[in-house]
Amino acid sequence: MKNKLINIFSRKAILILFSGVFIALSSCQDQLEEEFYNPEKQTQPSFEMLFTGALQPTELFRMEYGPGYHQSRAFNRLLGLGTFPYAYYNNQPDNSVTTWTGWSGVTLRETQFNKTYVDFNKNIPVINLMLNGLPEEEKANYEVYVHCINVVKAFMFQRLTDIYDDVPFSEANGAYENKFWAKYDTQEYIYTTLLNELKEIETALANTTLNSSLAHEKFKIHDILNNGDILKWRKFANSMRLRMAMRLSNVDPNKAKEVIGDIVGNNLPVVSETEDLIGMAEKDYAHVMEWYWPRAVMEMWYNFHAPRFILRDVFGYKGPGTPEEEVDPRLYVVFQPNKFGDYVGCDIWGNDQYPNIEADMTELGYDAERITNAKDWNYDDHLEPYFSFYNKITYFNFDMKYPSFTPSETHLLLAEAAIRYPEVAGSVDPVSEYRKAISQSIDWYYEVNRTNKFSVTSVPPIPANIMDGSQYPKPSVAVIGAFLDNKSDAFSNLDSNDKIKEIFYQKMAHLNILNYWEIWSETRRLQKDYGILAPVSSKWIWMERFYYPSSEETTNPDNYAAVANKNDHDTPVWWTGRTKN
Repeated sequence: MKNKLINIFSRKAILILFSGVFIALSSCQDQLEEEFYNPEKQTQPSFEMLFTGALQPTELFRMEYGPGYHQSRAFNRLLGLGTFPYAYYNNQPDNSVTTWTGWSGVTLRETQFNKTYVDFNKNIPVINLMLNGLPEEEKANYEVYVHCINVVKAFMFQRLTDIYDDVPFSEANGAYENKFWAKYDTQEYIYTTLLNELKEIETALANTTLNSSLAHEKFKIHDILNNGDILKWRKFANSMRLRMAMRLSNVDPNKAKEVIGDIVGNNLPVVSETEDLIGMAEKDYAHVMEWYWPRAVMEMWYNFHAPRFILRDVFGYKGPGTPEEEVDPRLYVVFQPNKFGDYVGCDIWGNDQYPNIEADMTELGYDAERITNAKDWNYDDHLEPYFSFYNKITYFNFDMKYPSFTPSETHLLLAEAAIRYPEVAGSVDPVSEYRKAISQSIDWYYEVNRTNKFSVTSVPPIPANIMDGSQYPKPSVAVIGAFLDNKSDAFSNLDSNDKIKEIFYQKMAHLNILNYWEIWSETRRLQKDYGILAPVSSKWIWMERFYYPSSEETTNPDNYAAVANKNDHDTPVWWTGRTKN
């Protein structure tokens, strides 16, 4: 009898439990339909929540710890942006070391692909579909969300195709339209489509004025990237068009000229002034040293020695006796001095690394013991006294907006456009653009350095040690002006090819560890005419592209088969204009 009662009670309990679950699920479904949308009842779409959600993922406009760790480990070494004294690498055979293999390489090559489809793009098709489902009288006020989020779509897919070449695009995240296994589109198709879409968006936004509607009022609040500034979104779109047009210089110069001619000829707004910078600061102070990019820099600090090439060849610093007008003022805020107050860079790996260390330090009067100690790599480089590193006061300013598009980049792009295509950009003075790019870069780095309110005891803390002289006073207008005059004169006397090379080096110096993707892409683009311009170690095997995630072969086999023949590290992407050797 007791067991029978227990069984009856158990059955009732299960029925009550399942009834509760059903009611809860029904309630949740009603809430979801109310807060978001039901495809059959598109009356209250939550555009603003989906819009903000599409701007928030880490690695889109904010930099994350895990991916940042593997990117800095790979690209600082591959591009010569940060190395360390190491006899092991110096003694390796040429063309023997890789960045895409091993415990770090697998994560490096798969993260951007997976995050684009899982995190970055998941809301964007929904927002576009929601707009199509609205009554005509409601569409006008919600179109701004779609236009702006499609600028973000162009930003993310340009980067993705630059990394992998052909990728799923037109059918990406298409489950809402029963497209579960996305085909791979060619890089040429993606570039052409995005450029055409960005032009349409620019035209639409040029005719958009925010009104007092609830949709527009919410847009101003939920636009966490550009604060509801339509003009800034136009500038972002047009600068994206300019960047993409220049990427076509090897394969479709006519399309490049069409886009550049439209921007220059019609004086369209671009990211050109200090306040135009596109970027997002990390506000989560509580976790900034756990989940985000600063932790990657802290843990990979030995990869952040000041590169000798940038310090000496780009910034012009040959030692304490270098004339003031020849030294780029950014030297003192991009890099920090060593313990002895000197600026000493570390060369790339190879036969010259140790001899150059010895020569540079001997010139500074360092004795043999100090030089020997400097060549003996110390893993805890936060305490390492011998070399300059990237400046902690600058790069650990937790309020810094991570730059996704800066005015300096726009001016360097315009300078190259004027050199390559004077028939459509003849009104642009390349020397003036070059000068302004450097001037704005100087201002930006000094402002980030000056405004850092954090310390080794603050919350969050800057990792110790901070070298004396790291928060460097900005030189006078006269000093900076003399330097800019000197640089501009030297630039104007270069031939066209050397001007293009110099523009690349300025882009590398400006973006440095804050935007590996652009430096890598620009290195590959210019490789056809000029070879590899980045100071790449002969020990490293050059990487033309990332491998696709290994899961693609099993989860999307039919579509993957179309690109399997170039799933390697040495097949150049389409816009390079080069083929596999």
